[in-house]
Amino acid sequence: MKIAADKNILFVRESFSTLGGTVLFDIKDIVNENIKDFDVLLIRSTTKVDKKLLENTKIKFVGSAVAGIDHVDIDYLQKKRIGFSSASGCNARSVAEYVLTVIYVFCMQKNISPKNFVVGIIGVGHIGGQVSEILKKLGIKTILNDPILEKQSVSNKFSSIEYLAKNSDIITVHTPLTKSGEYKTENLLDENFFTKVKKNIFLIQASRGAVCNENALMKSMSKIQKPVIDVWADEPDVNVDLARNCLFATQHIAGHSFDGKINGTKIIYDACCDFFSRKQKFDFEKEVFSKIPNQSIEYAGSVGNVLLKCCPIDADSLDFEKLLALKNADERKIIFKELRENYRKRLEFSHYTVSGVPLNESESLRNLGFYIK
Repeated sequence: MKIAADKNILFVRESFSTLGGTVLFDIKDIVNENIKDFDVLLIRSTTKVDKKLLENTKIKFVGSAVAGIDHVDIDYLQKKRIGFSSASGCNARSVAEYVLTVIYVFCMQKNISPKNFVVGIIGVGHIGGQVSEILKKLGIKTILNDPILEKQSVSNKFSSIEYLAKNSDIITVHTPLTKSGEYKTENLLDENFFTKVKKNIFLIQASRGAVCNENALMKSMSKIQKPVIDVWADEPDVNVDLARNCLFATQHIAGHSFDGKINGTKIIYDACCDFFSRKQKFDFEKEVFSKIPNQSIEYAGSVGNVLLKCCPIDADSLDFEKLLALKNADERKIIFKELRENYRKRLEFSHYTVSGVPLNESESLRNLGFYIK
């Protein structure tokens, strides 16, 4: 079996070489003429998978080591009977931790407990579900909106998006991007939505850029708090005016934890083994996760400061400002891509032990996933 892989997929050579010869490619070199004789193609969201890429190749299976599938022509793969797996849910914990860090830092800056706010969660799948569960453990009230899950469920835990808009103090968005159908999410957060939100709501946008109409958001700035934006409608082309009006602006890295990237590789490795009926010979838990050393950190005055040590959104936002200082759009696009490609090695909370924690904060940190010394 011949395997072509994006060289930036973590542990791809170590794992997939147990299945066959694995050749690593730069993103720019994953083109039709270079992959004609390969059986498996492993990519990330930076590679568009369609007829142009795959026509007249021997590719039988495509694995995408990221959660979204916007870059993949699923209909073409099905037509050609090419197996496919995305890494759905791989970075759910990572994005949830980004969002929780934002919430705690926002509340720390306002000197208000998160328990005094109601958090509205739009989209309660892999990521929104984790955010919801953790907030519940923390004793923070939530309002949930997910019409697809609501239709499938007999519970009454879901609310309309209108009710959520009118009754939430903090709103975080976790829907996929869909451009048609009954549950279309493109421009879900439009002018109509922003006319209904409470005054001074705080928005966290870490789903897909086009889920939020950026012009509508800009028009609403006088009514709402400065938002936190991680995803952009036309990325890598960034809405500079919007970014400059954010509390934090980052380069689509909410899901870029070290753990999330490894999970992405594991998911497509498992799927590839299943597709070809091959035995799994690489143990990710033994060979990767168990070898990540535990990190020790000191409590630093608040839960928010602890979270910033692990998920430094303040530093990430400062890095992002390098992009905003550039006048040339093409140069900004290059920096955006470079910031993503060279993002820090960010570990999830479970890899940290916190010492010096006051008794009244230890339960919150445990519920967030930390160990307490």
